[in-house]
Amino acid sequence: MELFKMAKEAMLMKSKLNEVDKKLKVHIIDIEYKGIKIQVNAKSEFLGLNIPEDLLKEKKEKIEKNVLAAFEEAREKAQAIMAEESKKIMGEMKFPGLS
Repeated sequence: MELFKMAKEAMLMKSKLNEVDKKLKVHIIDIEYKGIKIQVNAKSEFLGLNIPEDLLKEKKEKIEKNVLAAFEEAREKAQAIMAEESKKIMGEMKFPGLS
């Protein structure tokens, strides 16, 4: 009987994790950093990049530095949302053998 309960809990856990995964994928984050616009979802999948024409006239090193900083900001925000959603779901779950 205990094995059946554990299997049921594991299936519920998998279902919840799939639900969070879908939620993170559709949660879109728009970042603007020094004119550079980046769009990313909460799974840290980059969806778009826009560099304004006037910025392209700058030195290559400056453009690269700003683009990397924009990507880093987008990644950090995505990870924060992912952690928040994971924390919510983990709080709801009861782990077999730990409850």
